[in-house]
Amino acid sequence: MIALLLVLAAALAAPSVAEELTVARAVELALTSNPDLLDAADRNAIAASSLSAARSQFLPQVTPFFSPSFRDGDVPALSRYGVAVSEQLPFGPRLSAVAEASRLEGGEEWNSYHSVSLAQPLLRGLDPVVTREPLRSAERQVGTQERSFSTQKRYTVIAVWSAYLSAVLQEELVREAAGRTARAGKILEASRAKEEIGSVSRLDVLRAEQLLAQARAQENDTRDAREDSLDLLARLLGRPAGTRWTLSPPERLPVSAPPGEEPVEAALASREEIVETRERVRDAEVQLRIAKSLLLPSLDAALTWSAVGRSHGLGSALGNPGASAWTLGLSSQAPLNLGSQLAAKSQAEVTLRAARRAVENLEADVVRQVRSAARRLATGRARLALDEANEEVARMQLEVAELRFGKGLTDNFFVVDAEGLYNSTRVSLLTSRQQVLLDELRLLSEAGLLQPEEFLPRPASAP
Repeated sequence: MIALLLVLAAALAAPSVAEELTVARAVELALTSNPDLLDAADRNAIAASSLSAARSQFLPQVTPFFSPSFRDGDVPALSRYGVAVSEQLPFGPRLSAVAEASRLEGGEEWNSYHSVSLAQPLLRGLDPVVTREPLRSAERQVGTQERSFSTQKRYTVIAVWSAYLSAVLQEELVREAAGRTARAGKILEASRAKEEIGSVSRLDVLRAEQLLAQARAQENDTRDAREDSLDLLARLLGRPAGTRWTLSPPERLPVSAPPGEEPVEAALASREEIVETRERVRDAEVQLRIAKSLLLPSLDAALTWSAVGRSHGLGSALGNPGASAWTLGLSSQAPLNLGSQLAAKSQAEVTLRAARRAVENLEADVVRQVRSAARRLATGRARLALDEANEEVARMQLEVAELRFGKGLTDNFFVVDAEGLYNSTRVSLLTSRQQVLLDELRLLSEAGLLQPEEFLPRPASAP
Protein backbone atom coordinates (compact mmCIF):
# COMPACT_ATOMS: atom_id res chain seq x y z
CA MET A 1 0.00 0.00 0.00
CA ILE A 2 2.81 2.40 0.88
CA ALA A 3 4.59 1.55 -2.37
CA LEU A 4 1.39 2.31 -4.32
CA LEU A 5 1.03 5.69 -2.60
CA LEU A 6 4.64 6.51 -3.36
CA VAL A 7 4.14 5.67 -7.03
CA LEU A 8 0.98 7.79 -7.13
CA ALA A 9 2.73 10.72 -5.46
CA ALA A 10 5.59 10.49 -7.94
CA ALA A 11 3.15 10.45 -10.84
CA LEU A 12 1.40 13.54 -9.52
CA ALA A 13 4.67 15.33 -8.91
CA ALA A 14 5.97 14.55 -12.40
CA PRO A 15 5.56 17.44 -14.84
CA SER A 16 2.68 17.03 -17.26
CA VAL A 17 3.53 16.53 -20.91
CA ALA A 18 2.78 19.63 -22.94
CA GLU A 19 0.06 19.14 -25.54
CA GLU A 20 1.18 19.35 -29.16
CA LEU A 21 -0.44 22.31 -30.88
CA THR A 22 -0.29 23.01 -34.60
CA VAL A 23 -1.09 26.46 -35.92
CA ALA A 24 -4.21 25.10 -37.68
CA ARG A 25 -5.46 23.65 -34.40
CA ALA A 26 -4.71 26.98 -32.69
CA VAL A 27 -6.88 28.78 -35.27
CA GLU A 28 -9.65 26.25 -34.71
CA LEU A 29 -9.57 26.81 -30.95
CA ALA A 30 -9.52 30.58 -31.36
CA LEU A 31 -12.53 30.62 -33.70
CA THR A 32 -14.57 28.85 -31.03
CA SER A 33 -13.13 30.30 -27.80
CA ASN A 34 -11.53 33.69 -28.49
CA PRO A 35 -13.16 36.22 -26.09
CA ASP A 36 -13.28 39.06 -28.64
CA LEU A 37 -14.82 36.77 -31.24
CA LEU A 38 -17.43 35.58 -28.74
CA ASP A 39 -18.36 39.21 -28.08
CA ALA A 40 -18.81 39.76 -31.82
CA ALA A 41 -21.00 36.66 -32.02
CA ASP A 42 -23.16 38.04 -29.20
CA ARG A 43 -23.58 41.31 -31.10
CA ASN A 44 -24.64 39.24 -34.08
CA ALA A 45 -27.29 37.53 -31.98
CA ILE A 46 -28.58 40.88 -30.67
CA ALA A 47 -28.89 42.23 -34.22
CA ALA A 48 -30.77 39.08 -35.29
CA SER A 49 -33.24 39.49 -32.41
CA SER A 50 -33.76 43.15 -33.37
CA LEU A 51 -34.55 42.06 -36.93
CA SER A 52 -37.04 39.54 -35.61
CA ALA A 53 -38.71 42.29 -33.59
CA ALA A 54 -38.85 44.58 -36.65
CA ARG A 55 -40.40 41.84 -38.77
CA SER A 56 -43.06 41.24 -36.13
CA GLN A 57 -44.30 44.82 -36.65
CA PHE A 58 -45.40 43.83 -40.16
CA LEU A 59 -47.20 40.67 -39.08
CA PRO A 60 -50.94 40.60 -38.19
CA GLN A 61 -51.55 42.13 -34.77
CA VAL A 62 -54.45 40.39 -33.03
CA THR A 63 -55.79 41.96 -29.83
CA PRO A 64 -58.79 40.36 -28.08
CA PHE A 65 -60.45 42.67 -25.59
CA PHE A 66 -63.19 42.38 -23.01
CA SER A 67 -64.55 44.99 -20.69
CA PRO A 68 -67.28 43.69 -18.38
CA SER A 69 -68.97 46.38 -16.27
CA PHE A 70 -71.14 46.14 -13.18
CA ARG A 71 -73.69 48.73 -12.12
CA ASP A 72 -73.61 50.46 -8.78
CA GLY A 73 -76.57 52.82 -8.94
CA ASP A 74 -79.34 53.68 -11.37
CA VAL A 75 -77.17 54.19 -14.51
CA PRO A 76 -76.86 51.02 -16.65
CA ALA A 77 -73.31 49.69 -17.16
CA LEU A 78 -71.99 48.84 -20.65
CA SER A 79 -70.02 45.62 -21.24
CA ARG A 80 -67.90 45.19 -24.40
CA TYR A 81 -66.30 42.08 -25.93
CA GLY A 82 -64.48 41.63 -29.20
CA VAL A 83 -61.24 41.38 -31.15
CA ALA A 84 -59.17 43.90 -33.14
CA VAL A 85 -56.87 42.86 -35.96
CA SER A 86 -54.42 45.07 -37.86
CA GLU A 87 -51.50 44.62 -40.24
CA GLN A 88 -49.09 47.18 -41.62
CA LEU A 89 -47.95 46.07 -45.06
CA PRO A 90 -44.29 46.88 -45.78
CA PHE A 91 -45.12 48.72 -49.03
CA GLY A 92 -47.51 51.24 -47.44
CA PRO A 93 -51.15 50.16 -46.97
CA ARG A 94 -52.55 49.36 -43.54
CA LEU A 95 -55.35 46.87 -42.94
CA SER A 96 -57.44 46.91 -39.80
CA ALA A 97 -60.57 45.06 -38.67
CA VAL A 98 -62.76 45.09 -35.57
CA ALA A 99 -65.50 42.73 -34.39
CA GLU A 100 -67.26 43.95 -31.24
CA ALA A 101 -70.35 43.07 -29.24
CA SER A 102 -71.73 45.28 -26.44
CA ARG A 103 -74.71 45.19 -24.10
CA LEU A 104 -76.14 47.36 -21.36
CA GLU A 105 -76.50 45.52 -18.10
CA GLY A 106 -79.98 44.09 -17.77
CA GLY A 107 -80.59 44.24 -21.54
CA GLU A 108 -81.66 41.18 -23.50
CA GLU A 109 -79.99 41.94 -26.84
CA TRP A 110 -76.39 42.49 -27.90
CA ASN A 111 -75.31 45.27 -30.22
CA SER A 112 -72.69 44.22 -32.77
CA TYR A 113 -70.21 46.27 -34.77
CA HIS A 114 -67.94 44.97 -37.53
CA SER A 115 -65.54 46.92 -39.72
CA VAL A 116 -62.71 46.31 -42.15
CA SER A 117 -60.68 49.24 -43.47
CA LEU A 118 -57.79 49.78 -45.84
CA ALA A 119 -55.76 53.00 -45.45
CA GLN A 120 -53.19 54.22 -47.96
CA PRO A 121 -51.10 57.44 -47.94
CA LEU A 122 -51.23 59.21 -51.30
CA LEU A 123 -48.60 61.97 -50.83
CA ARG A 124 -46.58 62.05 -47.61
CA GLY A 125 -45.44 58.51 -46.87
CA LEU A 126 -46.40 57.18 -50.29
CA ASP A 127 -42.78 56.13 -50.94
CA PRO A 128 -42.53 52.54 -49.62
CA VAL A 129 -39.15 53.24 -48.01
CA VAL A 130 -40.92 55.38 -45.40
CA THR A 131 -43.05 52.51 -44.16
CA ARG A 132 -40.34 49.89 -44.54
CA GLU A 133 -37.59 51.91 -42.84
CA PRO A 134 -37.68 50.07 -39.44
CA LEU A 135 -37.35 46.72 -41.21
CA ARG A 136 -34.63 47.96 -43.57
CA SER A 137 -32.70 49.47 -40.68
CA ALA A 138 -32.82 46.19 -38.75
CA GLU A 139 -31.70 44.25 -41.82
CA ARG A 140 -28.82 46.70 -42.28
CA GLN A 141 -27.77 46.21 -38.69
CA VAL A 142 -27.68 42.47 -39.20
CA GLY A 143 -25.54 42.92 -42.32
CA THR A 144 -23.22 45.30 -40.48
CA GLN A 145 -22.74 42.89 -37.60
CA GLU A 146 -22.17 39.97 -39.96
CA ARG A 147 -19.45 41.92 -41.75
CA SER A 148 -17.99 42.98 -38.40
CA PHE A 149 -17.99 39.34 -37.29
CA SER A 150 -16.28 38.30 -40.52
CA THR A 151 -13.66 41.02 -40.04
CA GLN A 152 -13.12 39.95 -36.44
CA LYS A 153 -12.60 36.35 -37.56
CA ARG A 154 -10.02 37.52 -40.09
CA TYR A 155 -8.21 39.57 -37.44
CA THR A 156 -8.35 36.60 -35.07
CA VAL A 157 -6.63 34.37 -37.62
CA ILE A 158 -3.92 37.01 -38.10
CA ALA A 159 -3.48 37.47 -34.36
CA VAL A 160 -3.23 33.70 -33.75
CA TRP A 161 -0.71 33.23 -36.53
CA SER A 162 1.31 36.22 -35.30
CA ALA A 163 1.35 34.97 -31.71
CA TYR A 164 2.09 31.41 -32.81
CA LEU A 165 4.96 32.47 -35.08
CA SER A 166 6.28 34.76 -32.35
CA ALA A 167 6.27 31.89 -29.85
CA VAL A 168 7.99 29.60 -32.39
CA LEU A 169 10.55 32.31 -33.13
CA GLN A 170 11.27 32.86 -29.45
CA GLU A 171 11.66 29.10 -28.96
CA GLU A 172 14.20 29.02 -31.79
CA LEU A 173 15.95 32.07 -30.36
CA VAL A 174 16.14 30.32 -26.98
CA ARG A 175 17.88 27.40 -28.64
CA GLU A 176 20.19 29.77 -30.49
CA ALA A 177 20.97 31.65 -27.26
CA ALA A 178 21.63 28.37 -25.44
CA GLY A 179 23.98 27.34 -28.24
CA ARG A 180 25.73 30.69 -28.06
CA THR A 181 26.11 30.30 -24.29
CA ALA A 182 27.65 26.88 -24.79
CA ARG A 183 30.06 28.18 -27.43
CA ALA A 184 30.99 31.13 -25.22
CA GLY A 185 31.71 28.72 -22.37
CA LYS A 186 34.06 26.70 -24.57
CA ILE A 187 35.83 29.86 -25.72
CA LEU A 188 36.29 30.89 -22.08
CA GLU A 189 37.70 27.48 -21.13
CA ALA A 190 40.11 27.55 -24.06
CA SER A 191 41.17 31.13 -23.22
CA ARG A 192 41.88 30.23 -19.60
CA ALA A 193 43.84 27.18 -20.63
CA LYS A 194 45.94 29.21 -23.07
CA GLU A 195 46.47 31.90 -20.44
CA GLU A 196 47.92 29.29 -18.09
CA ILE A 197 50.53 28.29 -20.67
CA GLY A 198 51.17 31.92 -21.60
CA SER A 199 49.97 31.84 -25.21
CA VAL A 200 47.30 34.52 -24.68
CA SER A 201 46.99 37.51 -22.40
CA ARG A 202 44.58 38.22 -19.55
CA LEU A 203 42.67 40.44 -21.96
CA ASP A 204 41.56 37.38 -23.93
CA VAL A 205 40.08 35.81 -20.78
CA LEU A 206 38.24 38.99 -19.87
CA ARG A 207 36.90 39.24 -23.40
CA ALA A 208 35.68 35.63 -23.24
CA GLU A 209 34.06 36.25 -19.86
CA GLN A 210 32.21 39.25 -21.27
CA LEU A 211 31.02 37.16 -24.23
CA LEU A 212 29.68 34.51 -21.86
CA ALA A 213 27.86 37.10 -19.75
CA GLN A 214 26.25 38.62 -22.83
CA ALA A 215 25.18 35.18 -24.06
CA ARG A 216 23.56 34.32 -20.70
CA ALA A 217 21.73 37.67 -20.61
CA GLN A 218 20.44 37.11 -24.15
CA GLU A 219 19.29 33.62 -23.23
CA ASN A 220 17.36 34.93 -20.22
CA ASP A 221 15.74 37.65 -22.31
CA THR A 222 14.66 35.19 -24.99
CA ARG A 223 13.18 32.84 -22.40
CA ASP A 224 11.12 35.69 -20.95
CA ALA A 225 9.97 36.69 -24.44
CA ARG A 226 8.97 33.09 -25.16
CA GLU A 227 6.82 32.94 -22.01
CA ASP A 228 5.17 36.26 -22.93
CA SER A 229 4.37 34.95 -26.43
CA LEU A 230 2.86 31.76 -25.03
CA ASP A 231 0.72 33.74 -22.58
CA LEU A 232 -0.55 35.91 -25.44
CA LEU A 233 -1.34 32.80 -27.48
CA ALA A 234 -3.23 31.34 -24.52
CA ARG A 235 -5.30 34.50 -24.23
CA LEU A 236 -6.19 34.41 -27.94
CA LEU A 237 -7.29 30.79 -27.60
CA GLY A 238 -9.39 31.51 -24.53
CA ARG A 239 -7.08 29.46 -22.28
CA PRO A 240 -5.73 30.46 -18.86
CA ALA A 241 -2.32 32.07 -18.57
CA GLY A 242 0.40 29.53 -18.01
CA THR A 243 -1.00 27.01 -20.51
CA ARG A 244 1.87 25.56 -22.48
CA TRP A 245 2.10 23.56 -25.69
CA THR A 246 4.64 21.94 -27.95
CA LEU A 247 4.60 24.02 -31.12
CA SER A 248 5.36 22.93 -34.68
CA PRO A 249 6.91 25.67 -36.87
CA PRO A 250 4.80 26.13 -40.03
CA GLU A 251 6.80 26.34 -43.24
CA ARG A 252 4.16 28.09 -45.37
CA LEU A 253 0.61 29.40 -45.35
CA PRO A 254 -2.30 27.12 -46.34
CA VAL A 255 -2.91 29.45 -49.30
CA SER A 256 -0.56 31.62 -51.31
CA ALA A 257 -0.94 35.33 -52.00
CA PRO A 258 -1.92 36.12 -55.62
CA PRO A 259 0.52 38.08 -57.79
CA GLY A 260 0.19 41.35 -59.69
CA GLU A 261 -2.98 43.45 -59.45
CA GLU A 262 -5.20 40.57 -58.36
CA PRO A 263 -5.04 41.58 -54.66
CA VAL A 264 -6.14 45.14 -55.52
CA GLU A 265 -9.09 43.95 -57.59
CA ALA A 266 -10.12 41.46 -54.92
CA ALA A 267 -9.92 44.10 -52.18
CA LEU A 268 -12.15 46.55 -54.07
CA ALA A 269 -14.69 43.79 -54.65
CA SER A 270 -14.84 42.00 -51.32
CA ARG A 271 -13.25 43.94 -48.43
CA GLU A 272 -15.88 44.14 -45.68
CA GLU A 273 -14.97 47.74 -44.90
CA ILE A 274 -15.61 48.85 -48.48
CA VAL A 275 -18.88 46.93 -48.67
CA GLU A 276 -20.04 48.53 -45.43
CA THR A 277 -19.11 52.03 -46.61
CA ARG A 278 -21.03 51.50 -49.83
CA GLU A 279 -24.03 50.39 -47.79
CA ARG A 280 -23.81 53.67 -45.88
CA VAL A 281 -24.24 55.48 -49.19
CA ARG A 282 -27.46 53.54 -49.73
CA ASP A 283 -28.51 54.44 -46.17
CA ALA A 284 -28.01 58.11 -46.95
CA GLU A 285 -29.97 57.78 -50.19
CA VAL A 286 -32.88 56.20 -48.32
CA GLN A 287 -32.83 58.91 -45.66
CA LEU A 288 -32.94 61.56 -48.39
CA ARG A 289 -35.94 59.86 -49.99
CA ILE A 290 -37.69 59.77 -46.62
CA ALA A 291 -36.91 63.45 -45.98
CA LYS A 292 -38.34 64.40 -49.38
CA SER A 293 -41.47 62.33 -48.76
CA LEU A 294 -42.05 64.00 -45.39
CA LEU A 295 -41.96 67.43 -47.02
CA LEU A 296 -45.19 66.65 -48.88
CA PRO A 297 -48.61 67.41 -47.39
CA SER A 298 -50.45 64.41 -46.08
CA LEU A 299 -53.29 62.96 -48.11
CA ASP A 300 -54.61 59.62 -46.91
CA ALA A 301 -57.37 57.52 -48.45
CA ALA A 302 -59.37 55.01 -46.41
CA LEU A 303 -61.81 52.43 -47.75
CA THR A 304 -64.00 51.00 -44.98
CA TRP A 305 -66.63 48.30 -44.80
CA SER A 306 -68.74 48.43 -41.62
CA ALA A 307 -71.80 46.61 -40.31
CA VAL A 308 -74.06 47.19 -37.29
CA GLY A 309 -76.58 44.68 -35.94
CA ARG A 310 -78.39 43.27 -32.92
CA SER A 311 -78.57 39.68 -31.65
CA HIS A 312 -79.81 37.82 -28.62
CA GLY A 313 -76.48 36.11 -27.82
CA LEU A 314 -72.83 37.12 -27.57
CA GLY A 315 -71.65 34.52 -30.07
CA SER A 316 -74.37 35.41 -32.54
CA ALA A 317 -73.56 39.11 -32.26
CA LEU A 318 -69.86 38.51 -32.99
CA GLY A 319 -70.42 36.00 -35.78
CA ASN A 320 -73.33 37.55 -37.68
CA PRO A 321 -72.87 41.16 -38.79
CA GLY A 322 -75.95 43.16 -39.54
CA ALA A 323 -76.60 45.72 -42.24
CA SER A 324 -73.36 46.84 -43.94
CA ALA A 325 -72.07 49.87 -45.83
CA TRP A 326 -68.98 50.93 -47.78
CA THR A 327 -67.28 54.24 -47.08
CA LEU A 328 -64.48 55.97 -48.95
CA GLY A 329 -62.84 58.82 -47.08
CA LEU A 330 -59.99 61.25 -47.65
CA SER A 331 -58.06 63.17 -45.04
CA SER A 332 -55.32 65.76 -45.46
CA GLN A 333 -53.05 67.94 -43.37
CA ALA A 334 -50.67 70.62 -44.62
CA PRO A 335 -48.51 72.16 -41.86
CA LEU A 336 -47.19 75.60 -42.75
CA ASN A 337 -44.03 75.42 -40.63
CA LEU A 338 -41.68 73.05 -42.51
CA GLY A 339 -38.46 74.20 -40.84
CA SER A 340 -37.57 70.85 -39.27
CA GLN A 341 -38.45 68.91 -42.44
CA LEU A 342 -36.33 71.21 -44.60
CA ALA A 343 -33.44 70.92 -42.17
CA ALA A 344 -33.74 67.11 -42.23
CA LYS A 345 -33.62 67.17 -46.04
CA SER A 346 -30.52 69.40 -46.06
CA GLN A 347 -28.80 67.19 -43.51
CA ALA A 348 -29.63 64.10 -45.58
CA GLU A 349 -28.10 65.70 -48.68
CA VAL A 350 -24.91 66.58 -46.80
CA THR A 351 -24.74 63.07 -45.32
CA LEU A 352 -25.09 61.55 -48.78
CA ARG A 353 -22.26 63.68 -50.19
CA ALA A 354 -20.04 62.78 -47.24
CA ALA A 355 -20.84 59.06 -47.63
CA ARG A 356 -19.92 59.11 -51.31
CA ARG A 357 -16.62 60.85 -50.53
CA ALA A 358 -15.94 58.29 -47.81
CA VAL A 359 -16.29 55.49 -50.36
CA GLU A 360 -13.85 57.15 -52.73
CA ASN A 361 -11.33 57.85 -49.97
CA LEU A 362 -11.58 54.35 -48.53
CA GLU A 363 -11.15 52.72 -51.92
CA ALA A 364 -8.02 54.81 -52.50
CA ASP A 365 -6.72 53.95 -49.02
CA VAL A 366 -7.34 50.24 -49.56
CA VAL A 367 -5.48 50.31 -52.88
CA ARG A 368 -2.51 51.94 -51.12
CA GLN A 369 -2.67 49.43 -48.27
CA VAL A 370 -2.73 46.44 -50.61
CA ARG A 371 0.15 47.74 -52.70
CA SER A 372 2.13 48.58 -49.58
CA ALA A 373 1.56 45.04 -48.27
CA ALA A 374 2.70 43.62 -51.62
CA ARG A 375 5.86 45.75 -51.50
CA ARG A 376 6.60 44.67 -47.92
CA LEU A 377 6.22 41.05 -48.96
CA ALA A 378 8.61 41.47 -51.91
CA THR A 379 11.11 43.27 -49.67
CA GLY A 380 10.78 40.60 -47.00
CA ARG A 381 11.45 37.81 -49.48
CA ALA A 382 14.52 39.63 -50.80
CA ARG A 383 15.79 40.18 -47.27
CA LEU A 384 15.26 36.50 -46.46
CA ALA A 385 17.45 35.52 -49.40
CA LEU A 386 20.16 37.92 -48.23
CA ASP A 387 19.95 36.67 -44.64
CA GLU A 388 20.32 33.07 -45.80
CA ALA A 389 23.47 33.97 -47.70
CA ASN A 390 24.84 36.09 -44.82
CA GLU A 391 24.19 33.32 -42.31
CA GLU A 392 26.24 30.89 -44.38
CA VAL A 393 29.13 33.38 -44.67
CA ALA A 394 29.03 34.16 -40.93
CA ARG A 395 29.05 30.45 -40.06
CA MET A 396 32.12 29.84 -42.23
CA GLN A 397 33.82 32.90 -40.72
CA LEU A 398 33.19 31.60 -37.19
CA GLU A 399 34.58 28.16 -38.08
CA VAL A 400 37.76 29.71 -39.51
CA ALA A 401 38.21 31.99 -36.49
CA GLU A 402 37.75 29.07 -34.07
CA LEU A 403 40.23 26.99 -36.07
CA ARG A 404 42.88 29.73 -36.10
CA PHE A 405 42.39 30.37 -32.37
CA GLY A 406 42.61 26.67 -31.63
CA LYS A 407 45.95 26.44 -33.46
CA GLY A 408 47.26 29.49 -31.62
CA LEU A 409 47.59 31.62 -34.74
CA THR A 410 45.50 34.49 -33.30
CA ASP A 411 43.99 35.59 -30.04
CA ASN A 412 40.26 35.19 -29.33
CA PHE A 413 39.33 38.67 -30.57
CA PHE A 414 38.41 37.32 -34.00
CA VAL A 415 36.45 34.45 -32.44
CA VAL A 416 34.43 36.80 -30.26
CA ASP A 417 33.81 39.11 -33.21
CA ALA A 418 32.79 36.22 -35.48
CA GLU A 419 30.55 34.80 -32.75
CA GLY A 420 28.69 38.09 -32.45
CA LEU A 421 28.30 38.34 -36.21
CA TYR A 422 27.04 34.77 -36.49
CA ASN A 423 24.55 35.31 -33.68
CA SER A 424 23.16 38.47 -35.29
CA THR A 425 22.83 36.81 -38.70
CA ARG A 426 21.03 33.81 -37.17
CA VAL A 427 18.59 36.07 -35.34
CA SER A 428 18.03 38.09 -38.51
CA LEU A 429 17.45 34.92 -40.55
CA LEU A 430 14.91 33.48 -38.10
CA THR A 431 13.13 36.84 -37.88
CA SER A 432 13.02 37.17 -41.68
CA ARG A 433 11.44 33.74 -42.07
CA GLN A 434 8.71 34.69 -39.64
CA GLN A 435 8.24 38.10 -41.24
CA VAL A 436 7.72 36.67 -44.72
CA LEU A 437 4.87 34.49 -43.46
CA LEU A 438 3.31 37.46 -41.66
CA ASP A 439 3.68 39.65 -44.76
CA GLU A 440 1.93 37.02 -46.87
CA LEU A 441 -0.82 36.83 -44.25
CA ARG A 442 -1.27 40.62 -44.20
CA LEU A 443 -1.44 40.79 -47.99
CA LEU A 444 -4.20 38.18 -48.00
CA SER A 445 -6.03 40.14 -45.31
CA GLU A 446 -5.64 43.52 -47.04
CA ALA A 447 -6.93 41.97 -50.28
CA GLY A 448 -9.95 40.50 -48.50
CA LEU A 449 -8.86 37.02 -49.59
CA LEU A 450 -8.16 35.61 -46.15
CA GLN A 451 -10.82 32.95 -45.53
CA PRO A 452 -10.59 31.63 -41.94
CA GLU A 453 -11.97 28.25 -43.04
CA GLU A 454 -8.86 27.67 -45.16
CA PHE A 455 -6.67 27.96 -42.05
CA LEU A 456 -8.48 25.22 -40.11
CA PRO A 457 -7.13 21.65 -39.81
CA ARG A 458 -7.70 19.67 -42.95
CA PRO A 459 -9.05 16.13 -42.83
CA ALA A 460 -6.51 13.42 -43.40
CA SER A 461 -6.46 12.15 -46.95
CA ALA A 462 -7.77 8.66 -47.55
CA PRO A 463 -5.06 5.99 -47.95
